[in-house]
Amino acid sequence: MVIPPLRRKVLRDLRRLWAQALAIAAVLAAGVATMILGTGAHDALSQTRDRYYEQNRFADVFADLTRAPLALLPEAAAIDGVLAAEARIVRLGRPELPGQSAPAAMMLVSLPAAEGLNQLHLRRGRLPDPQSDRELALSESFAAAHQLGPGSVLAVVLDGRRLDFTVTGTALSPEYIYALGPGEMMPDPSRFGIAWLPRAPLAAAADMEGAFDSLVLKLAPGASETRVIAALDGLLARYGGTGAIGRADQMSHAFLDAELRQLGAMARVLPPIFLAVAAMLVNMTMSRLIALEREQIGLLKALGYSRRAIAGHYMEFVLAIALAGILMGFAAGAWLGAGMARLYAEFFSFPFLVFTRDPQIYALAALIALAAAAAGALRAVRAVAALPPAVAMAPPAPPAYRQRPGWLATLLPMRQSLRMVARHLLHWPLRTASGILGVAMATAILIASLWTFGSVEQMIDVTFHRGERQDVRLSFATAQGPGALDDVRHLPGVMAAEPFRSLPARISAGPRAKRISIEGRPAEPRLSRVLSPDLRPMTMPGTGLILSEALAEALQVRPGEEVTVAFLDGRRRTVQLPVSGLSVGYVGLGAAMEITALNRAAGEGARLSGAVLQLDPAGQEAFFAAARAAPETGLLSVTSLALARFRATLAENLAVMISVYVGLAATIAAGVVYNLARIALSEQGRELASLRVLGFTRAEVAAMLHAELAIVVLAAQPLGWAIGHAMARAMAAAFASDLYRVPFVIGREVYATASLAVCAAALLSALALRRRIARLDIIGVLKTRE
Repeated sequence: MVIPPLRRKVLRDLRRLWAQALAIAAVLAAGVATMILGTGAHDALSQTRDRYYEQNRFADVFADLTRAPLALLPEAAAIDGVLAAEARIVRLGRPELPGQSAPAAMMLVSLPAAEGLNQLHLRRGRLPDPQSDRELALSESFAAAHQLGPGSVLAVVLDGRRLDFTVTGTALSPEYIYALGPGEMMPDPSRFGIAWLPRAPLAAAADMEGAFDSLVLKLAPGASETRVIAALDGLLARYGGTGAIGRADQMSHAFLDAELRQLGAMARVLPPIFLAVAAMLVNMTMSRLIALEREQIGLLKALGYSRRAIAGHYMEFVLAIALAGILMGFAAGAWLGAGMARLYAEFFSFPFLVFTRDPQIYALAALIALAAAAAGALRAVRAVAALPPAVAMAPPAPPAYRQRPGWLATLLPMRQSLRMVARHLLHWPLRTASGILGVAMATAILIASLWTFGSVEQMIDVTFHRGERQDVRLSFATAQGPGALDDVRHLPGVMAAEPFRSLPARISAGPRAKRISIEGRPAEPRLSRVLSPDLRPMTMPGTGLILSEALAEALQVRPGEEVTVAFLDGRRRTVQLPVSGLSVGYVGLGAAMEITALNRAAGEGARLSGAVLQLDPAGQEAFFAAARAAPETGLLSVTSLALARFRATLAENLAVMISVYVGLAATIAAGVVYNLARIALSEQGRELASLRVLGFTRAEVAAMLHAELAIVVLAAQPLGWAIGHAMARAMAAAFASDLYRVPFVIGREVYATASLAVCAAALLSALALRRRIARLDIIGVLKTRE
């Protein structure tokens, strides 16, 4: 097959400029990869979730209550829009785990009916026999953490009674994809698990024969969730209903949905940065290539090649580089996307993974990359088409440097070599600005990832060291009288104890409402404290509420205004309460008030939900043993264990994210600096060779070239800091939800680390040119035609 002459020239140019072409292709590949990575992982997670929900009949509405007769179930199923209803028993128990002194909790759930909602996905063994009263199935992660499997025996304490069960298998449930224990910030399978067992033994142990305390509904397509929830709340109000919630507010689904939103944001933000930098690199490279090949262009036109054919030749060169970048991006994106999707599948306890390489995603990524490369080359290609043959065959006029840097030399006295560097940079302002912007983007990407370390430390400091300073949070199985606090204070190892009262409520201001838990605390708590926005401990008001900043923002209220509080437990009173102040908080939506005032507002006597405790380190083992034996103990949350799990989980996630971001930033920095260096070397080859003839050493000549690159890299840092700061702030705002907020904290060390990393990548890229400078053909360069 005969290859056309211009096609052969494209191949020769690619071989000659392979390093520059590879640098551009790598940046393009990063843009394509991030698009496929973000979109692919998002789609995989979303499709896996949707298929899992559909196959296992995940419910749409969830309601908890105190106790209702099973005869009420047909009424719930008859609500307009309800497709299916299932009554359950859900109780919190405490597993007895030999060899583990730290307390653990277990959610006991009655097995779903054969065709019921929230069906289990069996992983090992079998499901419990419905007729058996001593069999259960465990959540897979909990069983793995404690090396339990079919045939193992597990003791569970429920309402003060110890029950022995045989494990028949392990399973997963769409209801507990993100299995977060009560009062915990991160899933910890070693301390929280789910067990499914037949209804009869659970009903007998929980005094629920012929009754239920949890109801789940499946809605018909097009049904109004709001109307169904309103009707269900009215039906369950006299049975202790605490307010039904839709799927969007179900804990597991809400966390998963927040993660999907973050993945979608990454897929929208990062690819445009890489593609814009790639377009700038293409423009710089093509402009210089055309300047070097002016005579060849003139000869081609003189030989009869049309403007269109020559413009197409250079566009073909650009598209060949883009095609290489697209293929590299396809491979990297598919590999990273599959890996990230597998990590998410494990973290969120999916039974399977739906990862399809959607051709539309790849086609869209390829089209956008080609468009970016073509846009970068368009200006240079148009210059080729407009170049007359006679003008092209003449050498270009030498640059007019004379007056350009005069003002700079006056303001900043400098050596002659640095003056030459400044003249060259100022003579090509657009190219210099493009280089600065490209390096700034690399710095910005690093800042946009490194800032999270300081924010996490701020979350930990505020939440665990300043706010929740207790060692243990003990929650009673049911609300107790004031005497329970004295009993707790007499447990071994207890040095200090403060009561708390937690009541579910719906807080509203106009049309805006949120379902939260209001916590009552002593007037001046020492252990579990509420902090003001300036991180000072707040005194609990005697009449009003202290709202977290996130809750006040959601309700659009300010201190001094009133909110409507509808309690969802006890006497279910509705009262108007003033907002006395705002507090800082990063986890959930919070509201607090003085404990006596809370009980008074709810129309109850002196009641306690639990106590926060400070323990003697030497007496912790004795305390845990005594607390587990106490019948009123419901749940024990250990602050040190929660903090350790929080750090471990975030450390793993941040390590993966930082590795990806550092790789991407290094790709941009290396690509931009290397292309700038190659262009500078080709443009100044004659000048540098002349300096060698005049006696300059190779090191001195290289130093001039490196000084030019250093100026670009250093000038890019302040701009990178500003862009990175804006990106980090936008990310903090994007991460904010009702579940958690990430404080925006960014220290000087973040800017310094990002700049050092980019400078290191730039230095390695610049040093790669030392061999080319050493091989500079002095005689050949000096023969250049004037």
